[in-house]
Amino acid sequence: MATTSNTYTGNGSNKLFSITFPYLDTTDIDVYLNGTLQTVTTQYTFANATTIEFVAAPANGAVVLLKRSTDDATLQATFFPGSSIKAADLNLDFDQVLYIAQETANTATTATSTATSATTTANTALSQSSAAVSTANTASSNASAAVSTANTASTNASNAVTTANTASSNATTAVNTANAATSTANTASSNASAAVSTANTASSNASAAVSTANTASSNASAAVSTANAANSTANTADTNASAAVVTANTATATANAATTAANAAIVKADQAINLGSKSFGDLYTTTAGAIGSKLIDLGDLTTGCALDYFTGESGGGRSFTCALGCSVFSLGSV
Repeated sequence: MATTSNTYTGNGSNKLFSITFPYLDTTDIDVYLNGTLQTVTTQYTFANATTIEFVAAPANGAVVLLKRSTDDATLQATFFPGSSIKAADLNLDFDQVLYIAQETANTATTATSTATSATTTANTALSQSSAAVSTANTASSNASAAVSTANTASTNASNAVTTANTASSNATTAVNTANAATSTANTASSNASAAVSTANTASSNASAAVSTANTASSNASAAVSTANAANSTANTADTNASAAVVTANTATATANAATTAANAAIVKADQAINLGSKSFGDLYTTTAGAIGSKLIDLGDLTTGCALDYFTGESGGGRSFTCALGCSVFSLGSV
């Protein structure tokens, strides 16, 4: 295959590039820089018959193409009847035909190579497009499954949030209930302690009240411990929403039991306080000789038929009697 073009790579400093193929006229030489046709004189000149010189050196990596494009519209020499035929004119015409044929052959070869490459590329693209279609179908199927999974996950997440919010609300309620029970129990404990001290000072005859107050104090302390345990359980439930519902319900039941116990303790303590706060004059009547005189009113220490009392005189005699609930006990006479 005849050479009809030269290709070079610029280095940023070289301006001169050689023409290694024959040509008929300088107008048959096309100069391209990075695929753009250059203009003679303004962008390049002929340094000599076989050398192109650029006005500005092509940049490093730039592609320089020197290509022959022989004129195929006008013959180099024309012959007329009766005129002499010169060998030089014949050679010019034959060279013109030869160069055009060479250029056409090279163009055809390049076109064939390009077409072959294009066919290979097209086949590769077709194969890749088929694979892409398969991949896209798989991706579409996976995307649909992912959407379904995401929707399910979203529903589950919403349910989980609702459950957690409910658990948090229940836990908060349990904490509030436990805190109220703790406060009530602490108040009951304080009141019971004061009641024990007052009852012990009131009278040796109020030993039953002292015992009751001590029991109330013990119950109140137990209520404080129970309420504190319920408060701790409720706080733990607040940080662990999944277990909080069960723990909070347990805490609520415990707090309710504590409140009941504390209320009972408060009743007992109030009874002791009422007894302990009475003066001797309030408890002991001053009318001598009358039935029920010199009566020590013990208040309602027990559930029974009447108020509980202790008397040191009955019907004018010194007959000691104690009444608790519906039972009256004789303590003897003096």
